[in-house]
Amino acid sequence: NWYLKMWAPPSEIFVCLLFALILWYFLNPLLGIFTINFENIFYVYLLNLTIVFFTAGGLHLYFYSFNKQRDILKYDIRKQSNNKKYTFNSQVLDNMFWTILSGVSFLTIYQILYIWSYVNGSIPLTSWSINPFWFCILFLLITLWNGIHFYFVHRLLHLPFLYKIAHYVHHKNINPGPWSGISMHPIEHLLYFSAILIHFIIPSHPLHVFFHFIILSVGAIWGHTGFDALLIGKKTKLPLGHFDHQLHHRYFECNYGTYESPCDKWFGSFHDGTSEATEIMRNKRRKIHNI
Repeated sequence: NWYLKMWAPPSEIFVCLLFALILWYFLNPLLGIFTINFENIFYVYLLNLTIVFFTAGGLHLYFYSFNKQRDILKYDIRKQSNNKKYTFNSQVLDNMFWTILSGVSFLTIYQILYIWSYVNGSIPLTSWSINPFWFCILFLLITLWNGIHFYFVHRLLHLPFLYKIAHYVHHKNINPGPWSGISMHPIEHLLYFSAILIHFIIPSHPLHVFFHFIILSVGAIWGHTGFDALLIGKKTKLPLGHFDHQLHHRYFECNYGTYESPCDKWFGSFHDGTSEATEIMRNKRRKIHNI
C-alpha cells in the first residue's frame, strides 16, 4: 500500500511520469535518425537545461524569491547561506554553477549514450505490444532500483577519500534548496547518473529510460526544495521535500537512501527525526571514532 501510494496523484512520481512523457515527445524524433554531432548534442543539452530551469528555477522563485508559502511546511526556517565556502560566496549561485556546468552536462552525456545505443541496436528493448505486464511493472521496479543504487553509491561517496574530493560539494548545503538537488561534483554526477546503465542490461522502452532520467533530475530537485509540500488551496498538497534526506544534510551519517527503498532500515542507518534516533546515531559515531 505504501509503495502504491507513491504513484497516486498528486505525487512526485506521478508528476515525474508526466515530465517523462514530455521528454519522450521531444527526444523521440532522434531515436530513429540520431547521429552524434554538435547540433544534436546541443539540442539534448538545451532540453535538459530548460527542464532544470523550469523546475529548480520555478520552485526557487515561488518559495524563496517571492516567499509565496512563507515558512509553512518548511523544514528549516533559516535562510540559505552566503559565505566563502560557496562558489561566488552564494549558496544559490554555487548550486546553479555546479548544476548547470556539471549536472546538466552529465545528464546529457548519459542520454546521448542511451540514444546512440538505441539507434545502433546495442541494448535490449521491450514495448507494450511485446510484453504489456513487463512494460507496466518496470515503472515500479525502476523506482526501487534507483533507491537501492543511490544508497550504495551514497555510502561509497561518504568514504573519506571520495567525500573530500567530490561529495563535499553537495554537502555544503546543510539547509538545501531546489538548486541543491543535482548540485554535485563531476565525480558524483558520474556515479549518480550511472543508475541509468541498468537499461543497457534489462529490456526497457525509451519511456522507461526517460522516466528514470526525470527521477534522477527533477525528482532530486523536488526532494531538495526544503518544503514538505506545495499548498494548493487550503487542503490539497503536492508532496515535494524528502524529510529523511533533509535529516541527512543536517546529520550527515544517516538516511543514505531514498524513501522508495528500505535500505536504511535494513542496514541500521535510518533516522526518523526523533531525539531518540539522534542519540542512537551519536552513540554509533562515538564508537566509530573512539570518542
